[in-house]
Amino acid sequence: SGGSTEAPINVWGGSGYPYLQTVQTSGEEAYTQYKSEVNMQKQELIDKIKSKYQDFSINFEEENAIQILEYTKGNKNLSGVEVRSIFGLKSANFGVKIDGDNIIFSVIGYGHGVGMSQTGADSLAKQGKNCEEIITHFYIGVEIIDL
Repeated sequence: SGGSTEAPINVWGGSGYPYLQTVQTSGEEAYTQYKSEVNMQKQELIDKIKSKYQDFSINFEEENAIQILEYTKGNKNLSGVEVRSIFGLKSANFGVKIDGDNIIFSVIGYGHGVGMSQTGADSLAKQGKNCEEIITHFYIGVEIIDL
């Protein structure tokens, strides 16, 4: 999850799941899938965005031609969820920089980020947390009962 989980409204829209809230996670950086990088040429970036938005244009000569405007909330440019989908990133939690003719996405986490982080849960288990503690950490306000 890259340090915290994501609220479903920021990924799928709607908010019908009150138990799915943003929670902090720790210990994930020790896992191999925690960080990844995607590199592409400028023209590849243009082609991929144009496959979804034909009217897309970009001037790479501008100082901030590509920038993160805000995290979680999207804008007309592209939301993080769209960028993840278009470029095949492992997560919508990323940074981006232009290096010559290359665009470099530095990605943290793996997945949509909603709900239980598998590496975060594993890390909590290794810290001695039991299954009930792990479940109630990731799913806010739930009650575990015997049926």
